[in-house]
Amino acid sequence: MSILYCSIPHFAAALTRRDRSDLCDCPLVLIGPEDRVFGVSAEAADCGVAVGMTSRIAQVRCPKACLLDTNIAHCRQAFDALLQLLERASPDVEPHGWGAAYVDLGDLARDRASAVTLCGECGRTMRRELGDALQPALGWDSSKFTAQAAAQRTRPGHLLAVSAVDEQGFLSPLPVELLPLAQDTLRRLRFLGLRTLGQYAALSPAAVWQQFGRPGRLAHRYARGKDDRPVVPRWRAPRLMASCEFEFPLAERERLLAALRRVVHPMLVQMQGNLQACGQLRLTAYCDDGSAQERARTFLYPTAEESLIVRALEQLLDGIRWSAAATGLSVALEQIQDVVLEQLTLFSAENEHERKLQEIQRYLATRFGMNRLRRAALVQPNAPLPEWRAEWRASW
Repeated sequence: MSILYCSIPHFAAALTRRDRSDLCDCPLVLIGPEDRVFGVSAEAADCGVAVGMTSRIAQVRCPKACLLDTNIAHCRQAFDALLQLLERASPDVEPHGWGAAYVDLGDLARDRASAVTLCGECGRTMRRELGDALQPALGWDSSKFTAQAAAQRTRPGHLLAVSAVDEQGFLSPLPVELLPLAQDTLRRLRFLGLRTLGQYAALSPAAVWQQFGRPGRLAHRYARGKDDRPVVPRWRAPRLMASCEFEFPLAERERLLAALRRVVHPMLVQMQGNLQACGQLRLTAYCDDGSAQERARTFLYPTAEESLIVRALEQLLDGIRWSAAATGLSVALEQIQDVVLEQLTLFSAENEHERKLQEIQRYLATRFGMNRLRRAALVQPNAPLPEWRAEWRASW
């Protein structure tokens, strides 16, 4: 395969600054629904502001930030324009969160030299059509994960092309946080002293499966440069659907919600196991009088988190105007795509636990000296038990 990954860092903030030049000199925080952070500029991100935080916490972490309401519709239009530009080069374009997409170049770029020429032309076209503020960072490789990692390791306006012979050497020193794994899993890897993709790739596949299940096994393949996922165009995005029928018509809200949880849980487990998320949720209710009502919800960021999906289903269920009791329910998870790293913390509780640990670490290091602290170090990557693979060392 020949895959280009195109990413406009901090897309929403860059778009806002393109339209308002007076905002270029201050940290920028864009507020979305539920008074949560939708997008940030690089300066605000450096201060610790992240997508999903409340606006109050964002102000505390970056007092000099300019907080603005997000024009979601404008962001969608700009992103759609970006996708259309990429589809001029190839019809196989797969969105990947806001301001990012995979492009399958196929026979248009069979080797690194031809890929550099074609990708460079794509970058110049986007810069000319969208403006300098939205110039992308580009990464190219024969697999999706490595192409994405390459784009994340270069600056906007630049291209990093990774050839097959250099793939392992390129991936090995990169941080393990590039893997699309849950935060709890990434935290466990850090506790075990696994901080780079090379360290994670060196683990036994059987041990990875035992400790981290199917998601960890897929991520293990990505870290080794073995990613055979195809680019799926947006018009061919997969969907999952499940339904249930009731023996007797139901009208009680709690019983309907319980049925929805049972219906949606297996689909979410399947998506999480494949490191995927859905961008749209659709609920259909069938009534005893023969009528049917449908409600849909589009997520700002694709998600596979069960609490968010269930909460959205509750809102859709409450929006239905019942003409009779329900005889059945149908749930569809649509616009399924690869997990986007930003969505892992969207609308979840703030990661105060990790922040407090870092504060305690700094306090202890200041008071007692760095030599009193311990860090986990990988000593036997292929050991059969996790506790044999790492040990605590004095230096930090």
